[in-house]
Amino acid sequence: MGQRSKGALRACLEAAAHATTDECIYLDQHKGFRPRGTVNGRRTTASRAVWTIRHGDPGEQHVLHSCNGGSGETGCINIRHMYLGDDPQNSAAKIAAGRSNRGTRHGNHKLTGQQVAEIRRRYRPRGRNGNSGRALAAEFGVSPTCITHVVTGKRWDWLK
Repeated sequence: MGQRSKGALRACLEAAAHATTDECIYLDQHKGFRPRGTVNGRRTTASRAVWTIRHGDPGEQHVLHSCNGGSGETGCINIRHMYLGDDPQNSAAKIAAGRSNRGTRHGNHKLTGQQVAEIRRRYRPRGRNGNSGRALAAEFGVSPTCITHVVTGKRWDWLK
């Protein structure tokens, strides 16, 4: 398959910006990366380009998706599936849709959910029975700060 011309891509973005269907609309030929387009001389994600074509520049707001096809290399670009939100709303939407890279899906994770539960169960602030932050950090191969973040809920907070 050949590369889509810039004119054809722009036509697809324009069509998605004025969609009348409730079905997801996907760009093809974007393997391994998120679809991108150019609007007003600015290169951006395809969904943000579609929003800008239809409603104007969203500024600091994120373009969110009501469908679960809104992110990744085959992200939906149907304007009828888009709405604006802030950073916390964007994070919450990714988590709810299962597109978040938190926990073991994060490339730099060192702990599993089971280990987090074990750390929280065993942690004792004064280190009785070898269960201080330092002792647990050494046992699990992480820093004492990591243990503190796990115990206080600053990390892995969705696991209660």
